[in-house]
Amino acid sequence: MEEIIDITVSQLTTWIKQKEYKNIRTFFDETNIVDGALLVDELATEDLLHLFKIVRKDVGAELISYLDSDTIERLTSNLTSSQIQILLEEMYSDDLNEILSELPEALVTKVLQAVSPEMRKQINEFFSYEPNSCGSIMSVDFVTIRESYTVAQAMRAIRRQGKLAETINWCYVVDDDKSLIGSIGLKEILFAKDEVPVVEIMDHDVYYVYTHDDQEEAARLISKYDITCIPVIDSAKQVLGIITVDDIFDVVEEEATEDIHKMAAMSPLEGSYVESSIKSIVKSRLPWLMVLMISATFTGTIISNNQELLVLLPSLAIFIPMLMDTAGNAGSQASAMVIRGLIVDDMSVRDFFRILFKETQVSMLLGIVLFGINTLRIGLFMPDVGWGIAVMVSLTIFLTIILANLVGGSLPLLAIVLKQDPASMAAPLITTLVDALSLSAYFLIATMFLRL
Repeated sequence: MEEIIDITVSQLTTWIKQKEYKNIRTFFDETNIVDGALLVDELATEDLLHLFKIVRKDVGAELISYLDSDTIERLTSNLTSSQIQILLEEMYSDDLNEILSELPEALVTKVLQAVSPEMRKQINEFFSYEPNSCGSIMSVDFVTIRESYTVAQAMRAIRRQGKLAETINWCYVVDDDKSLIGSIGLKEILFAKDEVPVVEIMDHDVYYVYTHDDQEEAARLISKYDITCIPVIDSAKQVLGIITVDDIFDVVEEEATEDIHKMAAMSPLEGSYVESSIKSIVKSRLPWLMVLMISATFTGTIISNNQELLVLLPSLAIFIPMLMDTAGNAGSQASAMVIRGLIVDDMSVRDFFRILFKETQVSMLLGIVLFGINTLRIGLFMPDVGWGIAVMVSLTIFLTIILANLVGGSLPLLAIVLKQDPASMAAPLITTLVDALSLSAYFLIATMFLRL
């Protein structure tokens, strides 16, 4: 047998065609499954189908959970119903649910027809939950222990249920009605005496989420309390599933990507940028671009209504781009800080006045510094403009920074009140609003300057 080392797609293809079954099985047994999946994604469809007939069932089930959606679609389209059943019934429920959510409807129907009635019921229950809810990402493969058990009985329960469970590091203690009453770590069970009742060593203060809660709530609790999994319960407090930390990594990436898209005035894309079609990318960008383009009418109207000032002081037009850029950047900085605070630091609407007070202090200090620097910049490097205009423009910057920071700090909180994502109130929308405010302040101060 050849020595198993890091191989290429070409080498794996050669093994498949030459029926080097031992090499293939040894490679996937000894190689990290994620690295193996990267190779499998590059295989031709014919070789892909042969590979899944060669590898062990449990390896194939684990491998499929790391494949690209396109590869999974090629695989399930060409497998028979019996082959699909054998492959998918070895998978953890949360991985299976994630895969099904990305498959076309026709292939989902094929999978439902192939699997056992018990798994079909489980899949249908998964589809009954709202997308991005805790119920939609939970795994039903977990360990429960009755409150009446001793440590010895708990160990037997773990041995009985653990083979199918996604994790046994934490087990959940339930009463006779299967309602959650506590949790216990495997470490506590291993080091306790056999006759000790589980209720004496379990943790009564257990954190949980409901099936209808947003997946971000599970991510927040797991991050806040530094736990590796969290139970998902229904209204009767019965444990229906668990969410593990590896699922949360996916949630965090997904939510961060969604927020980045919203903060850039885009509708969130389904899937990666590379895999997205030109049409879907255009569709995600166009609506907000149209809204922002039309909203720019406000700034155009403000400039149009103050043409007389621009005729009297033509130099005013020179500073309009600088004022608008400064206002937009200041507002975006404030909103970014507040949005992060809402997500990471558990800030809420209750902190509204605290945020406004802090942003007022910050903006005044920033405004004073920028006032001084800009006055000197214009006075020294633009002598034709004059010190009077320099002070007037700098005063506008001072007021603009204050207005922009207050708007940027307030809008994410307003979004929460309106039950919207704070990220949707980010840079582009704030920029448009503070642009109008900065121009209004600019021309108002210029009018007062001319009257002096």
